[in-house]
Amino acid sequence: MKLLRMVLSRLFYKPAVLLLLFLVPICGMLLFGSLLEKGQQEIAIPIAVVDEDGEVFSRFVVTHLSNQDRISVITTTREDAREMLLRHEVNSVYVIKENFEAALKQGNRQEMIEVWTSPQSLTTGIINEIIASMAVRLSSSVNAADRVLVLSSLLELPLDAEENVVWQRTFEYSESQWDPEPLLTIEYKDVSSDGRVIDVQRQWLNPYLGMWTFFTLLIGIVLSDWVLREKQVIFPRIRSTFAGLRNYLFVQFIVYVSFFILQASASYFILLSLHKVAPSVSLFLSMMLFVCVSMALSFMLAAWSKNLVSYYILGMMVVVGLSLLGGSFIPVHELAEVLRAVSAYLPHFAVMHVDSVSPLSLIVNGIAACVMLTLAIKRLEGREWLK
Repeated sequence: MKLLRMVLSRLFYKPAVLLLLFLVPICGMLLFGSLLEKGQQEIAIPIAVVDEDGEVFSRFVVTHLSNQDRISVITTTREDAREMLLRHEVNSVYVIKENFEAALKQGNRQEMIEVWTSPQSLTTGIINEIIASMAVRLSSSVNAADRVLVLSSLLELPLDAEENVVWQRTFEYSESQWDPEPLLTIEYKDVSSDGRVIDVQRQWLNPYLGMWTFFTLLIGIVLSDWVLREKQVIFPRIRSTFAGLRNYLFVQFIVYVSFFILQASASYFILLSLHKVAPSVSLFLSMMLFVCVSMALSFMLAAWSKNLVSYYILGMMVVVGLSLLGGSFIPVHELAEVLRAVSAYLPHFAVMHVDSVSPLSLIVNGIAACVMLTLAIKRLEGREWLK
């Protein structure tokens, strides 16, 4: 307890440290997150749509796509669409085939829309999800209208108008039930040629969480320089005390982690109050895990660095590299396949993609934090730093 009180009292005598710990991650998250969010909203994905059917259903799909905030729709012909895709003027091309409406009315949703992409195509999965949801919506409305006619025939109920008029009324009524909130949602997943399932929700980046992971790791590196500042003067004296160096290092680490957990909790509830994240216990726990891994990493880097200059240089390289690889700045799906596989086991991934993170990834991160903390303490308990 005396050791804990000593560490806390020294920390409270440094208000600048606490300000950095709380204000920089939270303010950086809100400021740069809002800027990135505004930039994302202003960037529209250009796509070309070829409507070969020209009926009500196909026009409805085109209109719905055009009303999306982040999609810019260009209606054109097959030949012009192919040229635009080759010139990289559009992200992808969607060809609504002839008899699209007739096929949906017959209950057939298979292979009625062609999708053309290039190696440079991005976020096609999100657009595929929108189109798939429209096909489900139209099909369900068709099924509802057909069902009304079938039931009226089976029950011998008189119709107040012709069958086609009743069908159209029922279809329009069913359509009206999808607004403003859909009757159901779908979880669209792409399956690549190698069988890998891609969750399209990963293709949107939450800038607030991305900035929080970056600034939290950055401040963790900055504040862990106490190891280098104390190891020449304080550590030899602590070693000769009853508490011992190992206990001192462990208590210091726990105190810093505790304050970072408070900062992470404040960040979570701030984002929740601003409706930037959905309520999620998994997200909250992932942020706690990120804090622990970040502090263990910072502690290990400080323990193995020879001086402050080399530590800061190495620390900045690690912060930027992990933030890029972990998806803090760019969506993970834009990385190479090998880098995507590595990214899935970084603590950033658990925060940015909490709904799709694997239990194995969480276990790996937990073990990594324990290993890095142990290596740091073992390193500092040795006498290499006295040389």
